[in-house]
Order: sequence, then C-alpha cells, then structure tokens
Amino acid sequence: MSSRPAEVFDLGYHGYDGERVGRWARRDAIWRDGIRISLGLGRGVGAKVAPWLLLALALVPMVVLVVVAAFVGPATDPDDFELPSYGDYYEWAMVPLALFAAVVAPLLICPDRRDRVLSLYAARPITPLDYVGARWAAFATVALGAAWAPEIVLFAWNVLDAEHPGSFLRESWDVVPRFLAAGALVAGVLTTLALLVASFATRRAYASVAMLAVIFIGEAVGGIAEENFSGGAADAVSLVGLLQALTDAVHWLFGDELDRPVSGGIALLWLLGLSLVLAAWLVRRTNRLVRG
Repeated sequence: MSSRPAEVFDLGYHGYDGERVGRWARRDAIWRDGIRISLGLGRGVGAKVAPWLLLALALVPMVVLVVVAAFVGPATDPDDFELPSYGDYYEWAMVPLALFAAVVAPLLICPDRRDRVLSLYAARPITPLDYVGARWAAFATVALGAAWAPEIVLFAWNVLDAEHPGSFLRESWDVVPRFLAAGALVAGVLTTLALLVASFATRRAYASVAMLAVIFIGEAVGGIAEENFSGGAADAVSLVGLLQALTDAVHWLFGDELDRPVSGGIALLWLLGLSLVLAAWLVRRTNRLVRG
C-alpha cells in the first residue's frame, strides 16, 4: 500500500470582518420585515389586495366626505351637509380596522410557526421578547397609520375651512392629542389580540377565523347583555363586545357624551387592563414557542 504525501489546499476561508450590529439593529430588521409583510411589499399582487383594500375602506370614505364638503358645502346650507366628528368616524372605521387585524396580522407569526423557524431567531442574540416586540411594533405601526390618517385628513380640512385658521388652531389644538390617543388605543388593542390569537395557529386562515369569532361572538354576547338584561353584571358582560367598548372609549377620549350603560372611561380602563393581560400572555406564548 503506497503512501501519498499530504497536501494543504488554501480554499480562501477567512473570518467575518464586516460590520457587527447590536440587538437594536436585529430588532429593527424584524420590525421592517413585519411592515413589509403587513403591506404585502415585495410579494405578488394577490398579497397586496387584502391589506390595501381594508386600509382603503378605513381612509377613503373620509377623503370622499372632505371632497364633497369642499365642492358641495359652499353651495348649500351648512346644516344640510355636516362632516362626521372625530369620534363618530371610528364607528365606521372600526370594522375595516378589525378586519385588517384579523386578516393581515397572522401573517407575521403563523408562517414562522408553520416553517419552524422561530428557533432560528433564538440561535442569534435575539430573545423571544425581542422577536414578538418587533413583530408587535411592526403591525402596530401600520395599524396606527390606518387609524390616524382619516383623523388627520379631517383635522386638516377643518383648519383650512375655518374662517380664521390661527384662531381655530388655538381653540382646537387639544383635538390632536385626543385623536392620537384614540388611534393608539384602537391599534394597540387590535394588534395585541390578533397576534395572541395567531400564536395558537400555524395557518393564517385558522387564525383569521378565530380572531373574527372572538370579535363578533363577543359583540353578540355584549349586545344581548345590554339589550335584554340590566344591573352591574349585565353591564360588565356588555364589555366583551370589543368593538363597542373601543368605540365608547374613543368617544370618551374626545369628550363626547353618550347614553351608554357603561361609561367610556370605564371602557377605557377595561381595555387597558385587558391589553396588559393579553400582552403578558402573548410574551409567555412566544417564550414557549421559541424554546420548544
């Protein structure tokens, strides 16, 4: 048996000498990826239809109303055509925003679960909290834009239509923090609920159906309790109608007076407490999923 001399080949392997980024850069990458997923960017036309259609349903009606006011308003009695208030518009926009959360938010978690790639995130210095926090922030960013855009359009029109814009701004400046808070409440609650529901499914369709069931069954139960029963217990059960509770809280933030069994302030406290519980549950679920 002949022996052959050993040979060493230089294959050109060398260590990584590029930029090394920290955890915030990794969080930012997950956040930006989540925004692209939420808007269907970088994907086919079919992936863009649902998110952009639902976003349009939340925004376009306000734009149309403002355009109508611009062309029809000067030629008619002001009492014949009146734009909705900031709080009233949420009564329309709440449904498309909820549908957007139900249909689109699962895309940020369900594919990662189905493809079993959550553990790959943990292979780098990314914690489960980093992952779910970045995903939450990504969808909340898009939802905030959808909730704020119609209110910004309405406020801008009111300023331009005012006889003295400067005086209007001085007298109505407090509307801005109110609609910012209202949009943050709606986006935060819907984002947290949608991602928590999605954490229990590997298929986007199942998560969407479950989210819609939670919302609309809750609305039905809350409506039955409100219409057919009275007393403190019935009032408490009526709060499971999430969209109605959000609408009441939004009206309260704008200072609107409503004849409701539960005040908007109580609805706001309930929603904030519920969001904290759901957020803690979501973090716990993500820890279990990432760590197997």
